[in-house]
Amino acid sequence: MSSPIAITGNISSAAGSVGPISGAFLNGVPDFCHLPGKTTNPVLSPNLLPLRQLIRSSMIYSIFKKPLPRLLFFVLISFPLRLILDVLFGLVYRNYDLLRPTQEYAGAIILTVVTLETVLLCKRILSRRIPWENNPLKRLFIEIGINSALISVLIVVLGLAINYFILKTQFIILSDEFIKTVFYLIVLVHGPAFIEFAVFLLRRWRTSLTEMEKYRKENAEYRFETLRTQVNPHFLFNSLNTLSGLVYEDREKAVGFIRELSDVYRYVLDNRSRETTTLSEEVKFIRSFVYLYQLRFDNKLNVEFAIDDSDLGKLIAPMTLQLLVENAVKHNVISARKPLTIRISTDEGEYLTVRNNLQKKTTEVESSEIGLKNISSRYAYLTSKAVEITESETEFIVKVPLI
Repeated sequence: MSSPIAITGNISSAAGSVGPISGAFLNGVPDFCHLPGKTTNPVLSPNLLPLRQLIRSSMIYSIFKKPLPRLLFFVLISFPLRLILDVLFGLVYRNYDLLRPTQEYAGAIILTVVTLETVLLCKRILSRRIPWENNPLKRLFIEIGINSALISVLIVVLGLAINYFILKTQFIILSDEFIKTVFYLIVLVHGPAFIEFAVFLLRRWRTSLTEMEKYRKENAEYRFETLRTQVNPHFLFNSLNTLSGLVYEDREKAVGFIRELSDVYRYVLDNRSRETTTLSEEVKFIRSFVYLYQLRFDNKLNVEFAIDDSDLGKLIAPMTLQLLVENAVKHNVISARKPLTIRISTDEGEYLTVRNNLQKKTTEVESSEIGLKNISSRYAYLTSKAVEITESETEFIVKVPLI
């Protein structure tokens, strides 16, 4: 069996041409706003920046890309940071002199520049290997660990250098000044990580709200489209033609046909505004729907069911099976020599699988944009699990997640 088709752009398959569709419809809504699934890939609507670009635009290392402005910025922030720290120590120690020697401020500048440049280098490396958007908590903890190791190295190396060359001492004294330097390093090193994490969460939250609103709008549009198109005039016309023949040939079968037809349309009307229905109800509906098709095609259409009883209580989007069966019938040859077989089964309680033998029609079939596009869009709204579509030389398979 071939691997699932990556669906972007215009989709045209044995089950029908379904028009333009973005990867968002197959990969689910952003993982920040729903349960984690096997395949999630946050994709924004076309008028928004990609999530990765939004996040990186907020990163500290992208504010000043040129070295000189960045160094000037680091020098400028070293003074207020050092002053704030001196004020805090002045509140703790009564005899603390706020007017510190010039050498200490020179040391603060060197410490700030070297520390932040090293932090930015680590961030660039981490962003290539563990981007924030892939696993923010893992990235935060790893960055904290690396930063802690960095603090230890800087305390020893820079502490010795500053004390030897600037303060003219031969060793690091465990004094208040040393403790203050440690606090200064902690703020410099860990501060950007927590700020970056907070900005990331804010961006993700705003993106999630935008995406959810987009999916709600698409779902509302789909409901209208469903009400307009599901009572398919062609299907109704063909059904009435079949019924007119049965009335004269087999009245008992005609009565059964009318009963099944009424069940089909009752289900459509009852579920036109519902987001989900049970698999049990959907299967009952599709049996009636398939019965009408089988009478029309004189049993040249075979539909097999292999559904575990334990999965009947799970939820799916209403009319999912009808759309998949209709697409299979519409885009494949059905004849005595080439009967069409559709198999509907559940896959370990995770997916509902609909597969049919592939025997494409030689003539191009006109198709609306309802089909697979709407199914993928609806499930992107309902769950993080993607609709999987696979086409091989002999089979066409669609797997929709059970909710």
